[in-house]
Amino acid sequence: MTEAGPLLSMCLAFAKEPFKVKSGACGTVVRNAELKIVDPDTGKSLGRNEPGEICIRGQQIMKGYLNNPEATKNSIDADGWLHTGDVGFVDDDDEIFIFDRLKEIIKYKGLQVAPAELEALLITHPSIADAAVVGKQVEPEIGEIPVAFVAKAEGSELSEDDVKQFVANEVIYYKKVREVIFVDKIPKAPSGKILRKELRKQLQQRDITYVYCF
Repeated sequence: MTEAGPLLSMCLAFAKEPFKVKSGACGTVVRNAELKIVDPDTGKSLGRNEPGEICIRGQQIMKGYLNNPEATKNSIDADGWLHTGDVGFVDDDDEIFIFDRLKEIIKYKGLQVAPAELEALLITHPSIADAAVVGKQVEPEIGEIPVAFVAKAEGSELSEDDVKQFVANEVIYYKKVREVIFVDKIPKAPSGKILRKELRKQLQQRDITYVYCF
């Protein structure tokens, strides 16, 4: 997961007295450790069910990067908190949910859009076999727009407007997909991780000029 490794949380299914496991939950923070969720822009601590960057502090956390004090300084703050780079929240039962990486978050007009959330929605469409979402830099006052790469299901006649409307019906306005690119398959590493760098490269190589309406 991150430099925190498996030392961030413990799945409640493996507790001495097992609890019911919530779908998507990572368990609760391990003993003898502290966890907080912070606003990545202000560093302010957030409350329960508010998404932000997950930070953890404890004796089991790494001391830093070997021979790389700058990287250590960027990851571990003066108070000893490791900034994991993971975006998630803690619910009312102290369970942790992680849904994206901070570096992948799309910032549309100052508002945060998690690609993983849109991807999870897209693959529920019966005509979509797979999907990935990345941010595309546009005008400075807008920032980035969500662009969906979509692999159609066999025999599907899905259109770009179909995809956009499907997402628009399910999300708040700033999370709408603004552009759809159909591909044969989504590039992934052997582990199954989406190769977003490859998708961004494809965006840069496209010759089409788009006129965006917001």
